Amino acid sequence: MKISELGEHFFRSDGQDKNSESDLGLGDKVARKPGTRLIQNDGSFNVVRRGNSIFAPYQNLVEMSWPRFIGVTLSMYVLCNLIFALGFYLIGTEQLNGASVGQSELENFLQCFYFSIQTFTTVGYGVLAPTTLESNALAAVLALFGWVALALVTGLFFARFSRPSRLVIFSDRAIVAPYGEGMRSLQFRLANKRDTNLINLRARVVLTWLEVGNGELRRRFHPLELERDFVPLFPLNWTIVHPITEDSPLAGWTPEDYRDRHSELMVAIEGYDRTFAQQVSIHTSYTHQEMEWDVRFAPMYQEREATTELYLDRISETLPIRKEE
Repeated sequence: MKISELGEHFFRSDGQDKNSESDLGLGDKVARKPGTRLIQNDGSFNVVRRGNSIFAPYQNLVEMSWPRFIGVTLSMYVLCNLIFALGFYLIGTEQLNGASVGQSELENFLQCFYFSIQTFTTVGYGVLAPTTLESNALAAVLALFGWVALALVTGLFFARFSRPSRLVIFSDRAIVAPYGEGMRSLQFRLANKRDTNLINLRARVVLTWLEVGNGELRRRFHPLELERDFVPLFPLNWTIVHPITEDSPLAGWTPEDYRDRHSELMVAIEGYDRTFAQQVSIHTSYTHQEMEWDVRFAPMYQEREATTELYLDRISETLPIRKEE
């Protein structure tokens, strides 16, 4: 389940102190099993609905991957024509004008199958044609079914092409790197992977971890103060930095603390896509297993002649920190 609706909780402005605890509407008793993450890397919410879940074929067909969508479409195309071909076969191949007589059963069925395809797609080469009431009636139903199927598939293709896809890529890991005079910072970066006009990006990062309270394991949430949480333009990469100051909930944390508290960094990005004229909301998260210490991000763009080249394959590339740094 995609969690675009969760963006409201990430970006709401209710006057609370940014360092105050906030559960984002999730509650402190959710995902208390160690190793359970709240948000998957692809931005989906780690929830499986049981019981009276709504059957939503349109939503599933629009949101599934392109290979799976093409596979489902072709499978339904072949299946429908097989069913109608069976109908023509049971009526009798001799009721199709132009069909070869006296062939094997498989060849007779294949003639019915190809005639079904021609009727379904309204191609009609003029070689095969129904001649009886039964075959004409079945052909009329098949032609109507083909029109409806074509309209549905066309609408699905349009909906998929007009729907903004995931435009932003994130680094595989968040890093803890030196910051300023003797301080550290938590960092990750993102970049626009397409030549789309993504503008007015706003970021919010929330730290969640498990701790024992009142004799039971509870999940805590705390928004992190960012060095910069808004960029009006997004032509290159954006490194999001949380300075670990004395007021940070991460102050004094060691790699073992991240691990023992089963921490997770929940990230929400909102922006406006000028290509589709739509507001987009993108989510991801980093668990304690996806954090790296004492490294810095390698540069991922350079100037060349009269332009700037951005190397997206370097989004997760890091360099070790030298001692003098």
